[in-house]
Amino acid sequence: MAVFVALSRRDDLYRLLPSGPDPAPAMSRLGLLLCAPYAVFILACVGIVSLGAGDDASQLIFLQLPIAGQLVVVQALGLGRAIEFLSWPDAYGLFVTPAFVLLYAAGALCERGLARRRGLVPARSGV
Repeated sequence: MAVFVALSRRDDLYRLLPSGPDPAPAMSRLGLLLCAPYAVFILACVGIVSLGAGDDASQLIFLQLPIAGQLVVVQALGLGRAIEFLSWPDAYGLFVTPAFVLLYAAGALCERGLARRRGLVPARSGV
């Protein structure tokens, strides 16, 4: 009889159903906003090289531009000889992927900090 009473009320019915895992958090808009210009810049530089514009020296410059900052850091650390024989796709995979991860993480952290400041997200989410 008690089960029938519990099932007759709508709000109790949803409590009896098993709940799944918490939904995944939404993508960070600010993180994506920070990644987008870098992606457009990479596509523009590789597109210019793919179209065959200019001579070999200018094509090399356009290929180096998106990863120039990372190459400077590698040279400063004395690891220039270690990457000397990398192909361009390998170099882009090695340097661009962490750059996107760092840009996204920085945007997500800033967005979370701003949301906390506005009081939309608790300081600790229970994880």
